[in-house]
Amino acid sequence: MKKNRLAIAGFIVLLLSIGLFSREEKFLLISPDKISDYTHDRIAFQRIEKRAGISKYDLKDPSSIMDNSIESILIIKDKKIHFIADGYDPVTEVFRTKMIMDSQNKYIENNDIWTNKINGKPDYVRILYRRNDVLINTNEEFVTNNFGKFYKSVRDRFLKLHVEKYRKLLRNRNESRLSISKRELSYTVNPDKSDDIRKKYSISAKAKSLDGIVYFCEDADNDGITETFTANLNDGFDWGIESGPNIIFISGNTNKDIEALIGDLVKESVHGTADMEKKILQQFPTEKETTDLMKQLVPPDKFYE
Repeated sequence: MKKNRLAIAGFIVLLLSIGLFSREEKFLLISPDKISDYTHDRIAFQRIEKRAGISKYDLKDPSSIMDNSIESILIIKDKKIHFIADGYDPVTEVFRTKMIMDSQNKYIENNDIWTNKINGKPDYVRILYRRNDVLINTNEEFVTNNFGKFYKSVRDRFLKLHVEKYRKLLRNRNESRLSISKRELSYTVNPDKSDDIRKKYSISAKAKSLDGIVYFCEDADNDGITETFTANLNDGFDWGIESGPNIIFISGNTNKDIEALIGDLVKESVHGTADMEKKILQQFPTEKETTDLMKQLVPPDKFYE
């Protein structure tokens, strides 16, 4: 029994908070009311999935609480703003519910006050022209029937274009200034073998395109799947002060369709894409070429001949 306790004690496990070490970009949820410029055409996408609910909020500012499960597309074209969202919760209603629950001392699991979750069916649409509302609808059936197919098609094509662009940056690593970062999440020490240490890392990558778009991707829990992908262009456009990435912001993704697009990005950033690997193998010098190079670099000494 004592031996077992010693073994358990010897099996040291240091687990650091993933939330502490994973990169957290400053961001706001896209809101048509906060758009700084509707005169330039734009497409932007956000998907936020946070496991924890909110624990603190400003009683004087309902907008200080942030939805933890929402996906949205913003399209600005010809001075008209088109905004479609999935998992939309009216902030004022959520704020009121939270106040009532607090006053009644009612428990909310995980403190999650956001009842409407992303389910693949858009439930909010808003269209504005020069900041004047043309259409607002929060009926899921109406929004999905009229905009659901368009929404998913545009989302997938938009993400695919940016993923393909990022992969091209991986093929030109020097020019794109690709950088890889690793942050330790945890490590275990084998009690029977002190030099047997296994470490777990959060891995992220960043690269910049020629037109100034900064891409960032991260595998925060070291499971081999990229769940965070952002794209930011410093051109003055934002949807609020310190709004964060202004083209794409995907955080904590669990959607399989999106995972099929971004899931391998960190892995490819570290190890290269399949095309890159194939090209490297094809260009690798043959044994004969290497032997000829040896003869060229180490010629025989003719002095003693």
